[in-house]
Amino acid sequence: MNTKHIRVEDIMFDVNTQIREKTKPDLVRRYRQAMAEYDPSGNTVVGFKAIQVAEAQAKGAKKVYTIIDGWHRATAALELGKELIEAEIITVSGTEELLWLASRANLLHGEKLSNKEKRMAFRNYLKAKQHRHPGPRGGRANGKIKSAREMAIDLGGIAHKTVLKWLKADAPMTYQQLQRERTEEFAEAPDEPFDGPYNPDARHRDAAIGLLQEAALRARAVKGRDDLQAILTELNEFEKEITKRLPAIADDF
Repeated sequence: MNTKHIRVEDIMFDVNTQIREKTKPDLVRRYRQAMAEYDPSGNTVVGFKAIQVAEAQAKGAKKVYTIIDGWHRATAALELGKELIEAEIITVSGTEELLWLASRANLLHGEKLSNKEKRMAFRNYLKAKQHRHPGPRGGRANGKIKSAREMAIDLGGIAHKTVLKWLKADAPMTYQQLQRERTEEFAEAPDEPFDGPYNPDARHRDAAIGLLQEAALRARAVKGRDDLQAILTELNEFEKEITKRLPAIADDF
């Protein structure tokens, strides 16, 4: 296990790597209180299990870290002004694997996920090709498809009929292949309801909101009046730009 202390300021609080819809303030508060009680004046988080992060390279060759598991603990450390936190460094092959590992961590422990969050975890599972066994050359792209029950176990016990329903909606070709190979699993598998029309702006909207949420999180650690005023000025300029670009509302008559 590759574990070391990393600087809290080097952690990227990128909400786009997390499946939870929002940070839970009560959980952060409880962590913050516990950290303060363990070591009121120290600059290092003590008494907590190491968070899990993936290492990345930022501009200027600076090492930064993306959170896989431990978002709320890292948030509490940032808000307390802690400088160091223990972290297990996980090697990932790419964004798809990172998203799945973060999803799996939330599926297996921590605060209970909503159905929407579980669905997002399932989609990350598919993107990382975890629904397939390793192929003859080690990769998963051409590996045999797992049974719905095997997938359900991977996903922390989600019902296998729910897995089939989601698979039919999100990966219909894989669903059909599985249907040919494992007919016994498809009795009474319910149909997936329509999720709504395609929105071409959704990806950019979600990314923009994610960056704003990260900015809000960072701003909580800022104490100086001038620095807070500088952030507020940028926010005001951003609001003006968005307001100018808002489409006009059509009349009802």
